[in-house]
Amino acid sequence: MSSVSVTGLDERPRTAGWVRVRLTAPQDTRGPRGVALTEGELVLRADRVAVDEGELVFLCADEVVFQLDRRYFRSMAWFVDRPTFAEWLRSRRKRYPNSHTRWSSEEREQLAKELGGGNSWQRIADVHGRTVHAVQREAVKDGLVAAEAFPRPGVG
Repeated sequence: MSSVSVTGLDERPRTAGWVRVRLTAPQDTRGPRGVALTEGELVLRADRVAVDEGELVFLCADEVVFQLDRRYFRSMAWFVDRPTFAEWLRSRRKRYPNSHTRWSSEEREQLAKELGGGNSWQRIADVHGRTVHAVQREAVKDGLVAAEAFPRPGVG
């Protein structure tokens, strides 16, 4: 990616080489049942972050590696060594016990009933031990809702 000169709020050098950014899309009442909240997580190599006209700019050795609209930013954590996938998954499953597991046919049937019953995405996600985004993605995959109903963080 190209080099850019950025003035920002956080120009302090970081000793950490990796950053984990948690994303969330603004609530959109035009979505199904009035809710369209998407969340996600991004892990990238960066040594500092700057703010430039409403965007977070992630830099590594003064090269821009990623830009994110601040509206989609939820939280950020710095760390020196990137965790292995197994370490990351173990940590993730503390909060979402079924993270990265296949959906069973029984679970899919339950999802359809829950959507038909007017349950919130958060309630459904909690019941299934998954993220809201994972539940929404499965609902789209199963044809229960249209993909256009969910904004994608950082895209647009």
